[in-house]
Amino acid sequence: MNTKKRLSEDLENTKEVLLEQRFVTLYEDEIAGILAREEDLETIEHLGDEEAKEVEEAARLYNRAFARNFYDISGGRVSDEEFFPLWEREKELMTGLQKIQSLEGEKKQLEKELDIVTKEEQELYGKIQTAEKERKNKQVIFRSFMVMAIAALILAAAAVVYFEFPIIRFLWQAAAVVIVVLLFLIILYQIQKKALETERLYRMMSGHKTSSRMRLESDYQDIASDLKLYYEKFEVLFCYISEEQWNLFEFCTKISSRLKFCEDLTENAENLVHVLEKYHLKKARAWLYYPKALFDLPKRIVCRERLEHRLNECQQALTRHEREADKQKNKIDISDRS
Repeated sequence: MNTKKRLSEDLENTKEVLLEQRFVTLYEDEIAGILAREEDLETIEHLGDEEAKEVEEAARLYNRAFARNFYDISGGRVSDEEFFPLWEREKELMTGLQKIQSLEGEKKQLEKELDIVTKEEQELYGKIQTAEKERKNKQVIFRSFMVMAIAALILAAAAVVYFEFPIIRFLWQAAAVVIVVLLFLIILYQIQKKALETERLYRMMSGHKTSSRMRLESDYQDIASDLKLYYEKFEVLFCYISEEQWNLFEFCTKISSRLKFCEDLTENAENLVHVLEKYHLKKARAWLYYPKALFDLPKRIVCRERLEHRLNECQQALTRHEREADKQKNKIDISDRS
């Protein structure tokens, strides 16, 4: 395998490793958050009576404040069960959707540029083949004429030396012939040189086009990797969000923007977070999106089951990407040894 091809494959494998490591980090962070919430549930279940009562009261106050404002704003078009998952990850979802839209636009633009550059590169390759053929033809003509001129010179010298040809009598004619031959050789040399320069120019232009294409292909691969990350993030990390909820996402963002200005909701939210932090819950603010799990046992059981399901999904995905990362690393190691 030539060095250029090997380096190209190493670069591609390295990019694959980096992508898989991004997946690993993504799932590790999500798993850490889920485990922290499961630990919070354990902490809540082991609180004393007075402590549990304080948490329940703060959660009920917050939930009532939320219900008042939420149903007044939503007008019953969406339930709190549908709203909370979208509200919890709203910023992340908005950023992801905007990023996907932006990357899709960049991808289409790069595809157009790649098509143009590839066509130009192919055209230049054809011109290089034509220029190379022409340059070789010019070289053959020049060298053939050079050989004939040298042969004629040798024959003339032999005639003068061995046959005592009276060259002095034909000096002007001989000089004229030599000058004409030299001029003709110079012209042929210039034509050959011009053909060579044309070929070099096309090769240089082709090299620039190849570099541009490779740069565009590298950018295209980076965008494709980013899109792959975001698509899987939405498919796996946000798999608990149903299609019906996605259809309500835009409406839910309008609700959340109005909820920010509800003073009683904000006050009760901060009070609940303060109480939860007092009892050392790791994800105190996350429970603003699961308030019923803090005072309603059936809701707590459902919450735990959902967290466990998400944990299993993320762990399976994490294992898959760790194996893929190791596989790509092995390819790089084998390539380095060879």
